Amino acid sequence: YSNIGEGYLREVDLLEQIAFYKAIGFSLKKIKKHVIMGTTDEDIKNVLEFQEAVLYTQKESIQAKIDGLAVTKELIKEGYEAPWGLLSRLIRSLNEVDISTWKEYKFHEDEWEIFSKVFPSENMGLDFYNSFRKICLQAAAYKTSQVPIESDSGASLAKKWEMTILKVTNDDERILSAFLSVDNNREHWDMGEQHLIVEAEDYLEDILKYHQNR
Repeated sequence: YSNIGEGYLREVDLLEQIAFYKAIGFSLKKIKKHVIMGTTDEDIKNVLEFQEAVLYTQKESIQAKIDGLAVTKELIKEGYEAPWGLLSRLIRSLNEVDISTWKEYKFHEDEWEIFSKVFPSENMGLDFYNSFRKICLQAAAYKTSQVPIESDSGASLAKKWEMTILKVTNDDERILSAFLSVDNNREHWDMGEQHLIVEAEDYLEDILKYHQNR
């Protein structure tokens, strides 16, 4: 009877595990592949970390759409023509970004030490990533919609960028240098991120130069 009881408990545990995997977005095909009797704790940990990366990517894809919607509403409210074509291209491109690839980015040892201190948790790194992407999306849209760099919108964006950078660097030259090193290795970025920064950087540089001298 004890063997029957143990078998029943294993089956119940497996069913509950399958229900959990379905709840966090696994397809039945993936469940069949990964959820088997005798799976070790290490196997389960690896599967969960993989799915966690998938879910974070989906979350960032949705956030990119929300940011695109927000900047479109803002431009229309301020009387500018929304850059529909540009935003649709950038958002589609950002939808294909897999942020888990940053875990495979080859940081120099000293850079990794710096970023580990700047972003002690993954959520803090994602918060910066979201702020960076949103500002770049705004800058790209402002440039295409011909929002004057001397406008209040330009000033607000310049201040937002300065505060975002100050928050993570605290004007520390070593931290700034580490960020610049990553910026100089854009060929290792996801293509969607590369497209975004190319569209945004000229406008960002212009508003920063103009408003820093005011």
